[in-house]
Amino acid sequence: MTEKIKITSKGQITIPKIFREEIKLKKGMYLSAFVQEGNLVLKPLPEENDKARFINYAHEESRGCIGISKVREMSKDFNLNMAEQVREIREPED
Repeated sequence: MTEKIKITSKGQITIPKIFREEIKLKKGMYLSAFVQEGNLVLKPLPEENDKARFINYAHEESRGCIGISKVREMSKDFNLNMAEQVREIREPED
């Protein structure tokens, strides 16, 4: 399928809805962009989940300490769904 896309004066484009739905693009997601054989290629980047963010943070903050493999081992059973935890904290107790 081919769609016509206009480039704005600021160099911006809108990805047609049919393509966004087909490859499951959502608001706030990032794309990687590169030129391949004279064509601009856009690819969705994987979304980082809470556990990945925590592990990356721990890795940066623990340089010279226990190491990322130990952090992964220690955190494998953590419930790091931050949205769920905030919701639970905010819910009034019965």
